[in-house]
Parts: sequence; C-alpha cells; structure tokens
Amino acid sequence: MEIPAAVAGTRIRRFFSDEAQATIEGGRLVKQLKEQGTDSLKEPTGVSVARAVAMFNGQFSDYSKSHREKVEKVTRWIAEGFSGPLKGVTPVRCLEWFKTIKGCSTSRATIYRYARMFFNWCVKIDLLDKSPWRAVVCPDSTPKRNILTPEEMVTLLSDEAMSDTLRASILLGGFAGLRTVEILRLRWEDVERGQIYIGPEVAKQKKKGNRERLVDMTEPLKKRMKLFNGKRGPLVAGTEAEFYKERRALVKRLRREGAVAWKTFPENSLRHSFATYHLGKSNDPGRTAYQMGTSIQLVISTYAVPARRADWRSWWKI
Repeated sequence: MEIPAAVAGTRIRRFFSDEAQATIEGGRLVKQLKEQGTDSLKEPTGVSVARAVAMFNGQFSDYSKSHREKVEKVTRWIAEGFSGPLKGVTPVRCLEWFKTIKGCSTSRATIYRYARMFFNWCVKIDLLDKSPWRAVVCPDSTPKRNILTPEEMVTLLSDEAMSDTLRASILLGGFAGLRTVEILRLRWEDVERGQIYIGPEVAKQKKKGNRERLVDMTEPLKKRMKLFNGKRGPLVAGTEAEFYKERRALVKRLRREGAVAWKTFPENSLRHSFATYHLGKSNDPGRTAYQMGTSIQLVISTYAVPARRADWRSWWKI
C-alpha cells in the first residue's frame, strides 16, 4: 500500500504478508479519511518506540534479574520491530509483527504478555490513547509438566559421585518445591530441622523485600538432615555455570549406566514433581501454593488432574 506525498505530506508505504491484512488496513484508512481528513494520514510524531522502551525498562531496576532480563529481551524486539514514533504502531502492524515471533505456544504466550504489559503501560502514562496490542490474541499456553516417578527420584539420589550441593538441590527441589533460582541463592543455614526459610533475597520476587515464606520440612528431607547440619555459607558456592555443568554430568553418567533415558535433565521436573505429589497428599491447593510461593489458581489449573493420578504415597516414602 502506498500513499503519495502529495496526499499525506510525505510518502507512506506499508507492506503486508497477505491480501487479507491489506484489506483490513484499507478499510481502516477509508474510515479514517472520512472522519479525520487527509491530515490524519501524515506520519505521527512524538515519543519514539525506542524511547518509550527505555522509559518502560527503567522502572524494573529493583526487580529480580530474571524478570529484568525477560522484560529487556521482549522490549528490545519491540524496539527493533517498530521503528519510528510510538503513535505509528497500529493494530495491524502488531498482528504482523507477532506472526514473525517463533517458538512454542508457551514461549509465544510469555512474549505476548510482556508486549501487552508494555503497550498497556504506554496507555497508562498517556503516551497512547489506545493499545494497538488489543488486536493480538494470546496463544494457548501448554506448559510442560515433567513429573519424575518415585523410581526415577530414587535413581537420582542413589548416585554416589555427585557433590553435596547437587544432592541438596535435588532434595530441595523435589521435596520442598524450591525453584532452581532460589536454590542458587540459598544458604545452608536457611535449611533448619523444622523448616526452610526463603527470604526476600532468595525468593523469586517482583520487587526486593516483598516476598518471603517458610517451607515445611517434609519426611524425605527430615531423613537426610545430616547432609545439611553444620554447614554454613552459600549452598551453591561455585558459579551457576559450574552447577549446571555438574548436573549435566550426572545425567550423562546415569544415561551411560542405563539408569535413565534422558538426554538432559527434565526441565523443572523437581518442582513439578513436588507440586503434583504434595497436592495429591494434601488435597489443599492453598497449602501447596504457599509452599511453592505461587498462586492457588496456577496450582489448580496445572496440577489438579496429575495429582489425582499420581502415586504420592511412594514419593513421600523415599
């Protein structure tokens, strides 16, 4: 689609991936011309998309590193995909841009939510009158639920070559529901005989200091308190890269021995397993959600069905 400079003051060109999208934009332009005249065709001015992105990202300085990185990654893509003034971003352009985003439905749904958050923020502070993102539909998210069997957990724990750090991470993930990022920040002294303290500096957080919780010491952990007693300092003393390297080596070793068929450690499997077996035993989504530091709705929607079918009795006997 091309509008000459004689009409709009400067030449305007738009490209579409198919005729249907061009037709939609054409209809919108006809309505705009009837209601606002040819002056409305001039390229919008004002804050650029790149400048709006910089302003938006600036408010996340106190948020967790992982959250900041996700925000910055998605907004960088937005700045690259929508050059020029923010007011020049139309619903059609948003539809076209989101089509170019590759990945599974779950990753695309995550990107969708961050992009929606950015454009809604632009409306909130009056950089835009309406969010152009409103035309984009969120993909159905299908999260992976890698759940270990009790036999697989026993196989992991039977390995004698792993370090105390890796063993502790497996125990805390599978029997306390801690996130890997929390384990990487945890200290040995945070694990006591009766409970595990997840402080603000450890918890996955929206802002510093606004989340902490006490996690119950389950029976499999109580049996293995000798591993934790007397130790002080960071549970993961080395780098994050070294931690993951040892975990990859564990899987490689077990695979070579024929104990597992995995090529890599099943993603989030320890936390997913905890949620499933804990809910199966307690039948209390609120209690499970608190232990995990997440929402009740997420626990119900993600784990309710698997929990009813899981062999939770064998898991908690490990």
